[in-house]
Amino acid sequence: MRKLYSFLFFMTLTVSAQIELKIDSISSTDISPKKRKFFINYHIKNLTDKEISFFLIPNSLIAHSASSLTLFPVYKIFQNGVFEDVDGPFYERTFKEQDDLEDIDDSDKSKKIIEEITKKYLSEYQAIIENYKKNGGKNTEDMWIYKNQKLLQNIVVLKPKETQNFIIQTNWNKKRYYKIDDNEYYLNEKDKFEIELSLYLDKSNRKNSLSPEEFSKINSYGNFIQGTFTSNKMEVNFKE
Repeated sequence: MRKLYSFLFFMTLTVSAQIELKIDSISSTDISPKKRKFFINYHIKNLTDKEISFFLIPNSLIAHSASSLTLFPVYKIFQNGVFEDVDGPFYERTFKEQDDLEDIDDSDKSKKIIEEITKKYLSEYQAIIENYKKNGGKNTEDMWIYKNQKLLQNIVVLKPKETQNFIIQTNWNKKRYYKIDDNEYYLNEKDKFEIELSLYLDKSNRKNSLSPEEFSKINSYGNFIQGTFTSNKMEVNFKE
C-alpha cells in the first residue's frame, strides 16, 4: 500500500511539473452603475524540454460548479479563505459580441444585433462545414463536423520552456445574492474575495468529437498532455 501511495504521489508531481499556471494580475473598471469589467492576466509556462500541446479556450472562464468537460479555464471563488461552490459571479462568453449586447436596453436595436450575430455565425458554421468537405473530410453529420473543427482549432502548443500570456475579460453585474438549489450565497463587500484558476486538460474524453484517426494520434501522443493544473490565488474587487 505504501508503494502505491508513493507511486500516485510521484505521478501527481510529474503531471504538475509539466506546466506552470499563474495569475499575474487582476484589474477592474466600472463601465456602468450596474456592471464592472474585470481583466484577469495570467500565463501558462511549459516547464519541460519538449513541445507540449493541449485543448484549451484560454480567453474565457467558467465556474467550477458548471465545469464538466469544459475547454475553458475554471475558476473558484474564495470568501475569507473559504471556497464557495457557486455558479457565478462570472460567466463564460459564448461569443465575443456578448458584452456589447448585454448593455443595450433598446429591444428593437437588440433584436437587430442578434439577427446580425446569428447571420455572422451561421455563415461561419457553413464555411467550416464546406471547407471540411472540400478537403476530403469523411463525416457527413454537419454538427459533428463543426464541433470537430472547433475543437481542433482550440489546441494550444507550447515550445520547450515557452511562456504564453493570456487575458480573460469578464463582467460582474454587481449582483450580490445568489441562490442555487437550497444554497444561499452573498458577496459581502466587507469580505475578502480571491479567485483561483484551474485547467482541467483532457484528451481521453474527446473521442466523440474526433475521428478515429485523430483520437488515436492525439491519445497516443505523449506530449499532448492532460491533467489538472491549479494557479495561485489573487484578490478580486467586489467592493462598492
